[in-house]
Amino acid sequence: FKPLTRRRALSSSPAATPMALRIPREVEPKGKRNGRRLRVPLLVLVSVVAVAVSLDLAAFSRSGKAASAAATTAWVGKNMQPELVVEQSGGLRGMALGVLFALLMMGAVLAWGAIRKARELQRPYQLQDLIVGGIADPEADLTKIITFIQDQVIVPIDERLPGRPFEYDLHSFPFVPMVLVIGNHSSGKSTFINRLLGVSTQETGVAPTDDGFTVLERWQADSTEDGPTVFGCPGNRPFRELQRFGQAFSGHFRRKRKVLPDDADMPFGLQIVDTPGMIDLPLTGSIDSDNPTGNQVRGRGYNFVDVVRWWAKRADLILLLFDPDKPGTTGETLEVLTKSLAGLDHKFLVVLNKVDQLDNSMDFARAYGTLGWALSKVIRRKDIPQIYTMYNAGFDAQASPEHKLPLEDFAKRREEVIAEVCRAKERHLDNVVTALEETLRQVWMTAMVLGAIRSKAAKRLILTWLVALALMAAPIGVLGWLLATGRLSLQGYTPVVTEVSHRLSWKAPTPTEAHSADLTNMGMLGVSLAYAGMMFAVTAGCREFLRQSRRLQKTTLDETFEEVYADYFIHNDGEDHRARWMNVKPKISSILSSIICASSLKPFPSWELVRIDACLTKDVWHLRQLARLLRLDANGEVRPPTRRAPDKDMNRASTMG
Repeated sequence: FKPLTRRRALSSSPAATPMALRIPREVEPKGKRNGRRLRVPLLVLVSVVAVAVSLDLAAFSRSGKAASAAATTAWVGKNMQPELVVEQSGGLRGMALGVLFALLMMGAVLAWGAIRKARELQRPYQLQDLIVGGIADPEADLTKIITFIQDQVIVPIDERLPGRPFEYDLHSFPFVPMVLVIGNHSSGKSTFINRLLGVSTQETGVAPTDDGFTVLERWQADSTEDGPTVFGCPGNRPFRELQRFGQAFSGHFRRKRKVLPDDADMPFGLQIVDTPGMIDLPLTGSIDSDNPTGNQVRGRGYNFVDVVRWWAKRADLILLLFDPDKPGTTGETLEVLTKSLAGLDHKFLVVLNKVDQLDNSMDFARAYGTLGWALSKVIRRKDIPQIYTMYNAGFDAQASPEHKLPLEDFAKRREEVIAEVCRAKERHLDNVVTALEETLRQVWMTAMVLGAIRSKAAKRLILTWLVALALMAAPIGVLGWLLATGRLSLQGYTPVVTEVSHRLSWKAPTPTEAHSADLTNMGMLGVSLAYAGMMFAVTAGCREFLRQSRRLQKTTLDETFEEVYADYFIHNDGEDHRARWMNVKPKISSILSSIICASSLKPFPSWELVRIDACLTKDVWHLRQLARLLRLDANGEVRPPTRRAPDKDMNRASTMG
């Protein structure tokens, strides 16, 4: 047996098995294995306990035969033996009760197991050890897993939150990889895109020329589509989410598909999004309690910051261009950097464009230093992102030898930027997985912090109204104590009864009785009014206390976050959690502003958080392996970006959009 087992083990090892015969091994969750191992011993334990209980019940029934002998003898008749009947009936009764108890216990165990199984993540796929060639369609598996996690893990929690803060953080499939180009006006965005495409398709100029977002894509036929048409494109499902930004946005949104020269750097299957130049415009939003800064609409008719945030989350690369004449950040650029691009540092490249317009190295150093200083005020990190210095002129020509700056080096940096643009297709699936992981972590953090706030609010609400009830019941309790101890007598209140009896009998009370009754009524009225005033004051005080507490909830969010994540900060400073908190905090603040009391929020069960943790530890790792598998070709090398035309079937499907 041992040699046979060893021979099988050697034959099943990866080194002895051909590549084509390797079968992916299922990675079974440890908790599932442990649950299956404990299920049978638990049922055996319940059965043993049930048998013991039945024996005890039978013994207890036998001990009571003397007490029930007379009743049992009268029921069965005189010809049978009472002791035997009592013993048999008692034993049967005990066994019946034991069997019933065992059935109830087994039913409870099975129900508990069914509930636990329902709460576990029932994956319609298998987590496998990926080997090259072991997955028939990795892209379909990746799409299926991401859709399942979003629908079963994120959406149930998001639907219970007011306003659904994570509704537009979810991915819809399919959608084409894209590059987002943003920057100040006259920073060379449109010129760079034209040179990249090899044709002049975007208007350029010193003054702002673009008034909307434009999607450009390499195609086999020229076409231009307006916003509502693009929203229904089946090849880009996320575009339909842009309808929420209103008519002002859709009216200035378009897509251009162009036939490009064969030597153009722009590959097929990649979209470039040209954006309006960021400038400081007068505020048109009214300043009120709901909009304290008045920056809801900055002269565009739609929320530019939210639109850029939507594109930035779905883009695979973000180019942030600056002009040497205006290397500082404008007000709108500052808002985009702090809100739209928050948490997306791994995607964007900072580009100082038009460096060929600088006369000497002093001007270059001044512009570069100004841009670095401006970025340091916005990006709260010790290390400033790398700044690519390039220029648009001379894509196809050699640099001018008369220039005082090393334009050859700037041309190399431009080639690096173009290479990053072409590599966006390769980074697409990795960015999708990274976005899913970040959304899961933000949902987990939101649930944890809101759960702590809800628990505090519920305790505060219960304690406040208990104190209010105690204050309201205190006078009644004191009055009852005084009456019970005889310190207060009701003899002084008999005139009221006397007055009533006189009125019912149509007899006029005496003057003394009438005067005493009036004083008693006035006293009772005064006491009642005083008690009512006290109740009103206590109720108003409790309401004001709760109102102030709700206001303080938004100002103490940082303290609540530190309390919830105190265990994570024991051995490290938790910079990753604090950076994520800067993106989650505005969502929690908006949620608390939209509700009356945090205790009205629906609870977050622990098993939902366990699901998120399971996805982060297992499914995300599996998704990254799938994305890596898609990046590699049959030889295990990274696939280069293709410049050939897409297949006819894909062309026909995308043209339907």
